[in-house]
Amino acid sequence: MFAWIILLPALYISGRFILPLPLPVTLRLLFFIGVVLIAECHLVYKFVFGNRFAPEFPYTMMVIINALFGTLIAFTLLLLLCDAVSGVQYAIQRTWPDYHHVHYFLLVISLAIASYAAYQAVKVPAIKTVTLTLPHLPKAFEGYRIVQLTDLHASTLFTGRWMKKVVDRTNSLNADVILFTGDVADGSVEKRFNDVAPLAELRADAGCFAIPGNHEYYSGYPEWMARMQQLGFHELINSSVTLTKAGSHIYLAGVSDEAALRYHQPGPDLARALDGVDRQLPIILLDHRPENARQNLAEGIDLQLSGHTHGGMVYGLAAIVKRFNKGFSSGLYTLENGYLYVSNGTGLWNGFALRLGYPSEITLFILKGAQ
Repeated sequence: MFAWIILLPALYISGRFILPLPLPVTLRLLFFIGVVLIAECHLVYKFVFGNRFAPEFPYTMMVIINALFGTLIAFTLLLLLCDAVSGVQYAIQRTWPDYHHVHYFLLVISLAIASYAAYQAVKVPAIKTVTLTLPHLPKAFEGYRIVQLTDLHASTLFTGRWMKKVVDRTNSLNADVILFTGDVADGSVEKRFNDVAPLAELRADAGCFAIPGNHEYYSGYPEWMARMQQLGFHELINSSVTLTKAGSHIYLAGVSDEAALRYHQPGPDLARALDGVDRQLPIILLDHRPENARQNLAEGIDLQLSGHTHGGMVYGLAAIVKRFNKGFSSGLYTLENGYLYVSNGTGLWNGFALRLGYPSEITLFILKGAQ
């Protein structure tokens, strides 16, 4: 369905911009084919690599493809706006204005916007600090430092070199615990082995804990769980662990992703994850998707950490992402029973690597007790 929908902008650009170009028919045909291939790049990924979730083109090519895909979308929107203005003028003057010379300017603007969005997607993320007050936080955990990483999506776009910079920046925060909320890579363990290797250098006093996202299931769930263990992560698959400091305790719990059900793996089970947990103590839940936050918090969760949405990625699209995630897409939400934090993601799926207004992040949480 998506393939047919995204073909419409390509046809629109072809009719409104390429066809009127003062160029030989052969060149205009080549431009048309190029625009269609950019629009249908995800089908190309599937045809070439057998999986649209893990394109394996080299880094530079992936950046260019994403920038051109963004240009196609931005140019379509600007052309529509230009035609809307033309329509208003036609209604008033009864003559259709010739704005074709303006289209070149709109194309340059579209390319600049998309190139900037591609740069924002692939840069090493900045630190975002969030201070949270948990009413029942034991005094021993006052100022406790939690780092959330999520949606790393190791790939030919987010390589081991990028991952090493993320690890170094994370380690500079001197975290008490590091939490990863899913989507470590796109592609098999064999292909991504070296790209995720720097994660073994992550350091935190209480260790590193993780849950799977949907992409772990797309690329070989058992193999990725074994690889995460090699890297030093303790996976919380519908389970919990107690964090202890100076004789006081808080809980970490984690659930699997609903994609597990399509791959004959255990689906998310919060009741099982909270089995034996003291509901009177603070509970932090790792759930890749934010959509079930209200139900989860009603079960005694104080703070849910999620990813998956990538923050919505770009203006306009964020509203659609929010709608498909029950109103949650980016940042901190104060709900009736506690908090939900949805990270914009540390990385991004390289099949749509564009960010505009929703930057990537390494999130540092500092816990405070009620005064």
